[in-house]
Amino acid sequence: MEYIFGGCEVDLTIAIDFTLSNGEVRNPASLHCSDPRRNQYMQAISTVGNILQFYNNDKYINLYGFGGAIPPYENRASHCFALNGDIFNPRVNGIKEVLGHY
Repeated sequence: MEYIFGGCEVDLTIAIDFTLSNGEVRNPASLHCSDPRRNQYMQAISTVGNILQFYNNDKYINLYGFGGAIPPYENRASHCFALNGDIFNPRVNGIKEVLGHY
């Protein structure tokens, strides 16, 4: 807290692992399953992000993914991509937008 009160600025960045080791999205046992009550990524983003976002000065969060196949390269994984589709400005406004893009 001393750093923040002393003027240190915090910029929150979130990166989500889309590698196949997490399982297929359609599989209920996957870490990326579409049920928010079972999706461990959504739970972690909500729990930790809802706290950390208030220390982020402008409330915008850099949001990246890695290990996912992004069109037009659907046969190989990308090691870094913006989840909002704009690699030059990967910022989204708050945790609700993070979860929406995820």
